[in-house]
Amino acid sequence: MKNILKTSVAAGALFALAAPVGTAQAEFKNQNSKVNLTIGGQIVRSLLWVDDGEHEQMFHVDGRTAGTRLRYIVSGQLTESVKVGGLIEHEVGQSNDSFTFGNTTGNDASVDTTAFGIRHHFVSFQHKSMGKISLGQTNTASNGTMEQSLTGTGNMVLTGATMLGQIEFTTGANGAFSGTTASAETSTLDGLSRDDVIRYDTPTFGGFKLATSMQDEGTFDVAAFYSGKVAGLSVKAATHFANTAAGGNSKQWGVAGSVKHDSGFALRANFGRQTTENSGVKTKVWMVGGSYAAKLSSLGNTIFFVEYYNAEDVRTAGNEMDTLYIGAVQKLDSIGSEMGIVYGNHSLDDTAGTDFNDIDAVMFQTKLNF
Repeated sequence: MKNILKTSVAAGALFALAAPVGTAQAEFKNQNSKVNLTIGGQIVRSLLWVDDGEHEQMFHVDGRTAGTRLRYIVSGQLTESVKVGGLIEHEVGQSNDSFTFGNTTGNDASVDTTAFGIRHHFVSFQHKSMGKISLGQTNTASNGTMEQSLTGTGNMVLTGATMLGQIEFTTGANGAFSGTTASAETSTLDGLSRDDVIRYDTPTFGGFKLATSMQDEGTFDVAAFYSGKVAGLSVKAATHFANTAAGGNSKQWGVAGSVKHDSGFALRANFGRQTTENSGVKTKVWMVGGSYAAKLSSLGNTIFFVEYYNAEDVRTAGNEMDTLYIGAVQKLDSIGSEMGIVYGNHSLDDTAGTDFNDIDAVMFQTKLNF
C-alpha cells in the first residue's frame, strides 16, 4: 500500500509539473506596433525520376515548379482612404537545385543553391477609388498573365520543362549528350517576370482591371485582367504586351484564359508570341489543358489534369518542343497545403532532323504552407 501511495504522489507531481501554468503564452511583436506584420512561406520537396533515353536516375530536390520560400507581409492604414503595404519574400537556399546526368560522363551531378534570392522587396500605396502604386522589386504588370488557371492544380505545373533542371536531350541509339537542355527550349512567355519597377494597378470595374509597369532599364509592359461569371461559368482571363528589351527591339504579347463549371470540370489555354529584331528567332508558344476535381476523401479535393505545351523558336530558330503532362493533385484542407504526382513527356525536333530521344519524368511533390 505504501508503494502504491508513493507511486501516486510521484505521478501527481509529474502531471503538476507538466501542466500549463496560468494563461501565459509567448507572443511575437513587431518593432512598429502601428503596422501589422504577417510571417509566412512554404516548404516544398520533390522526388523526381528522369529517363533521358540513355540514363535514368532518381533525384531528391526542392520544389521544381515552386521553391521553398520565406515571406514578411506588412500592412497599415495611412489615411481613411489609403492603405500601405509591403512585402519581403526570399527564395531560400535550394538543395540539389541544378541537377544533371553529368553532361559528358553520364554520372548524376547536382549543385545546391545556398544563397537567399530576392523575389519581392517593395512598398505599395492603395487608394480606395484611385488604384494602387507599387515601388520596388515585385511582379511586373505582365507577370502571371499567361498562367491564368481555375483548374486547381496549384504549383504542380507551370511550363513545359520547369521540372527538368539542366537535363539535356540525348541523341541516337548511343544516347550522346546534345548540349541542348529541355528547359532552354520551352517557355510560357509569361511577361517580364519580377523586376525593380514602378507599377500601377487600376481599381476593378465589373471584373476588369488594368496594370502597367516600367523598369529602371527602360522596358515596360501593360496588362489587362478579367475575373467573373459568364453564362454560369467561372472565368479568368488576361492579356499583355511588353517591350522586353530597352530600345524596343524585342516585343512580346500573349493571351490566356480559364473556365470552370460547378461540376468540377475546368479548362485553360494560352497563346503567345515574341519577336526580336535581326535575330531570326520568332518565338511562338501555346498550351491547352483540362482538369476534373472530385471530393474522394476527407483530405480535400483530388484534381486530375492533362496539359499539353508547344514551343517553337524559343532558343534556336527551327527548334520545336512538345510537352505532355498527366497528373493528380491532392488538396490537404486541414493544413492548407497540397501534394501531387505528375508524369511528363518532353520531345524535341529541329530542322536538321536530329534524332533526339524523348525525356520522360515522374515527379512527386509536397508543398507545406505556413
